[in-house]
Order: sequence, then structure tokens, then C-alpha cells
Amino acid sequence: MSDRYENQTSLAAIFAQVLREKVDSTTIKTFLTRFPTLHDLLQATEEELREVTGIGPAKARKIIATVELARTLCTVLSRPQIVRSAQDIFEFLKVQMMYLPNEHFAVVGLDSRSRILFWEIISVGSLDAAIVHPRECFRPLLKRNAAAAYFIHCHPSGNCQPSYHDVEVTKTLKQAGTILGVRVIDHLVIGFDNYFSIAENYSL
Repeated sequence: MSDRYENQTSLAAIFAQVLREKVDSTTIKTFLTRFPTLHDLLQATEEELREVTGIGPAKARKIIATVELARTLCTVLSRPQIVRSAQDIFEFLKVQMMYLPNEHFAVVGLDSRSRILFWEIISVGSLDAAIVHPRECFRPLLKRNAAAAYFIHCHPSGNCQPSYHDVEVTKTLKQAGTILGVRVIDHLVIGFDNYFSIAENYSL
């Protein structure tokens, strides 16, 4: 039995409960034909969900809420006790940051023992750009007395290679962190189930 079949069976069972439909109902079958994988579902908008016969505004909102709950639970369960590497940050946030339709720029704040204090989205941009300003990036870090930070943004294309602009932004953030007393450890670019560490590949 293929992983794809098992995944579809699991999705059918979950969303049959959420939508109060039978697993083999036309609505569930049509829904999984339109969104056959978790990847597809994570990118789905309310408008796209409502294009499925049998799914109106209320059911579309239930699906969106269920997907967001799943994202949150995965993030909570993936939270490391101590952050030791960029890989830890990627595993922590990949479900939140992968497959988004627009670039999202986020920050993770750490205490002096490399424990996660918080994470939050700083900016949401277009399909290929998220506009960020150092002031907005460091405001939550200073507010929570963070000792260090990781910055993260996603590429909706799935290609995690950084642009020239991504690298230059990282250098600016690194310099600002030195002035403000917050150590900028790295800036990760997240693609589809992979990431690129700017600190590990560039001299900052």
C-alpha cells in the first residue's frame, strides 16, 4: 500500500469528521481529488475550497481552522528544548513556513541559554518578496529581552536558494543586532522540505 494512498485515507477520515460527511461521500471524494496531498491542502485558500461542490463558506472555514490547528500542533510538538543548530529551527518551523502562497518573514528569539522565548511573523509580502525593516525585526526581540535571534523566510517557489537581496538583508540585520546587543545567529530560507542557512554559506 502506497504512502499516498495511506495519506489520502487519513485525510478522508479526518475531514469526514470535520465536515460531518461520510468518508465515501461525493463531497469528500471531490475534495480529495482537488486537494490530493497535504502539500495541496496547506496552500488552499477559502475561495479555492468553496469551489468544491458541497463545501460552502462555513465548511471552508472549518477546513482552514483545522489546517491551522494542525500547523500549530506540529510546531508545538517540534519545539526543541535547546536550539543547537539551524536544523533545529527548520524542524521547529517548517510546517508553519512551507507551502505558503506568499513570502513570510519571521523571527525566533532565544534566551541566553539558547532556549526559544517566542517566534512570530514580522512581515507578509508578495509571491516573491517580503519587505522587512530592521526596526520591525528587532522590536519583538528587544521587548522580550532576547539574547539571540534566528530570522527565517520562505520562498513560495520551493527553491530555498537565497537572492542577493536576502544576503544583503542578513548582513544589515547582523550589523543592527551587534549595535542593539542581540546576536543574530542565522537567516534561513525555507523551501519545500529543505532550507538554506545563509550564515553557514556566506561570510557575514
